[in-house]
Amino acid sequence: MDYQSLLKIAPSLGEYASSIAPELDGFFSLQRYSPHSVIHQKDSPLEKVGILLEGTFRVINEMENGNVFMIETNDAISFIGEVTLLAERKTTSVTIETVTECTVAFLSPSIFDRWLNSDIHFFRKVATHVAQKLYYASYHRGERQYYSTKFLLLSYILNSLGGQGILNKTRKTISEELGVSEKTINRTIMQFAEIDLVEIKKGKIAIDSIHLDKCKSFLEHYIGQSRNGYMPFE
Repeated sequence: MDYQSLLKIAPSLGEYASSIAPELDGFFSLQRYSPHSVIHQKDSPLEKVGILLEGTFRVINEMENGNVFMIETNDAISFIGEVTLLAERKTTSVTIETVTECTVAFLSPSIFDRWLNSDIHFFRKVATHVAQKLYYASYHRGERQYYSTKFLLLSYILNSLGGQGILNKTRKTISEELGVSEKTINRTIMQFAEIDLVEIKKGKIAIDSIHLDKCKSFLEHYIGQSRNGYMPFE
């Protein structure tokens, strides 16, 4: 498949490059994935680099003990394997799993690398894409080491809801996104409910206007008073 065909599927790809050198064109292979499919597995050889044209995937790190930590989710346009390529590594550092149906265009690492080297605009756009993800990770690095689970979970709930409502996420999903065991998540949520910070409705976390004010007050007090993990309601 050629590059112009990709642009018809995902016109926003044109922001990265309006064209590709003729000697590098025509080598794209298109693949579609159903939700919850693995695009590539951690520690696998980097055999192809992908461009997400449609859909959403999540980037996860699978630990040796079986736990899964979700690093981020990415919508189209995004890239697959570009970090491994730019880091000059042979194997992938993360697992990429689809959240929705996804359409991905693949190139061999060697051709993708030649494309980067031949088009400075494309190189800069890909580098900016990678840097934005690293900036976010760096900005929040250390939170899990220095903030208590209660603070992290309460912040997560408020940020996910953006106000009042019911959090329609499973405890397993919350566990993966926070990097905290599911058992600890369940125990902490029950503690929140006991002191009326949240309500449990059919197993889901719910927050009304009264809960919201209480949660914000506790978080503000924590930020103002705590430096080593103490939470005012512990």
